[in-house]
Amino acid sequence: MRLGGIINYLDQPAVMMICAIIMVMALIIHNIVQAYVASRLGDNSARFAGFMRFEPQQHLDPFGVIMLFIFGFGWSRMIPTNSRNYRGRGKQEVWVWYSGPITYFVIAFICYLIGVICYNAGQQQLGQAFVASGGYSVLHAAIHLFPVFPLDGAKAAMIWGNNDLRRLIQQLASFPYSFLLIFLALSLLGVTGAVISFLQRVIFAVIGLIPGLQI
Repeated sequence: MRLGGIINYLDQPAVMMICAIIMVMALIIHNIVQAYVASRLGDNSARFAGFMRFEPQQHLDPFGVIMLFIFGFGWSRMIPTNSRNYRGRGKQEVWVWYSGPITYFVIAFICYLIGVICYNAGQQQLGQAFVASGGYSVLHAAIHLFPVFPLDGAKAAMIWGNNDLRRLIQQLASFPYSFLLIFLALSLLGVTGAVISFLQRVIFAVIGLIPGLQI
């Protein structure tokens, strides 16, 4: 399976189109889920700002979408939150941010499952498109777990972490797009790949329990 940016599938227009649609929708769904979780926990800031509606122009960051097509990892606009609206001195807000990578993980599971079903049905190209989309989704799930601002893991760590961790995150955040350089280093060191591999093993272990499916 080749990943890279979605544009890498330029020689397979059907696969590229399906991946693009799924991943752009994943960016939007990521925000909607976070806005929903925030609302359920008492913070309606994102809901009042329109982040619970399926409106691409509200959710999508143009540069984030471009990066998705070129490098395979993109991002949406950050939902607004107000820590004072959460119980426990705002500690509940951590669930808002962790719902982001969980959402990508669920999308990855669904894509891999559909991809396996398609392969088993002899639909090779469709299977490839959904498996590739699962790869992009699990990549997003893995990356958003890291405490690097402005990603979800960093926003969660700012809530539950100690002062030293918060200070480190803030120092890294002072450099524009520093997370791109950090993840380049993590990728070269194999850290990102190890997290992705673990998440994929979990997904395929569950899919392997479904009777009649061959992985």
